[in-house]
Amino acid sequence: MSTGLIDIERAKRNIQAITDNTQDTLLGVLIGACTDAIQKWCRRDFALRLYDELYNGNGDRRLLLRQYPIQSVESVRYRPVTVVKIQNADQATNQRAFVQVTSTGLKLVRVASGVTVNDTSITWSANLTLQAVVNAVSALGNGWTAQVVGQADGDYGKFPSADLYVPPSYGDGQTSQGGLTCRGNWAEMKLHTYELQGYQWDARGWLLRAIPYTDPELLHPEDLIWPIGINNFRIQYTAGYATIPEAVQEACATWVAERWYETQRDVGVISQSVPGTISQTWGTGDPMNPPPRVRSLLAPYRRHTIDTNQG
Repeated sequence: MSTGLIDIERAKRNIQAITDNTQDTLLGVLIGACTDAIQKWCRRDFALRLYDELYNGNGDRRLLLRQYPIQSVESVRYRPVTVVKIQNADQATNQRAFVQVTSTGLKLVRVASGVTVNDTSITWSANLTLQAVVNAVSALGNGWTAQVVGQADGDYGKFPSADLYVPPSYGDGQTSQGGLTCRGNWAEMKLHTYELQGYQWDARGWLLRAIPYTDPELLHPEDLIWPIGINNFRIQYTAGYATIPEAVQEACATWVAERWYETQRDVGVISQSVPGTISQTWGTGDPMNPPPRVRSLLAPYRRHTIDTNQG
């Protein structure tokens, strides 16, 4: 469930009928659902957090990031290169072998005579450097072998092993590389290893290429762009609001209140009448959009994208 845009007490301010805690569980569910729907409709997140994302170079001076407002940029890296190679050399025993990079470590899989063996013992926490990961893979036996690209005591071997994992920009997946086949051939694990310093960032949500005095490979004036490529930039940045804007909180609380009142009646009934006493009609609403009052509050915070290649 997404982190809620409001808490339960904030939701109760919009529902005067609730005077105790008996509805707290239901309100928690509704807050989570409305938060998720609002963020999808606005095409952005709101809570302050760190993002670690891959971007395609677009050939322009400006690179739009997926989240804003930007509070800080921790790192901009480029040029993914192979830093570790993994192989299962025992082809006589294993008919399949592949490797995945997960959020916690490596997942090594081999299939021998129809039996699948999954090994997740090599974790980032227990093997802090790439060289430590390589040593652990080679110590497994059963055909597994690995090597750091270049000399074993070279720079890549000292890189943090956890950097091999990049959190997915969408969804809640836990794998960022693989599964890559490695039965009798090398599977290559890639990492963005070059730090970019010739850039500036704008809180409104983009990075701007600046005069790259400190980037010796990008010295020419025509290089003051984000070079075209597929996932050739890895950007770690902090974005969002430390305090959710009041209008967004009110939008969420309003929507939660409408959903709560719907639970207090048969949602299949859209009208009822008792001759001479009462006549009521409930609107079914637009299932593709928030209610009008909610949309009016959220409109200034909705992201509009035109012709971008970053999703």
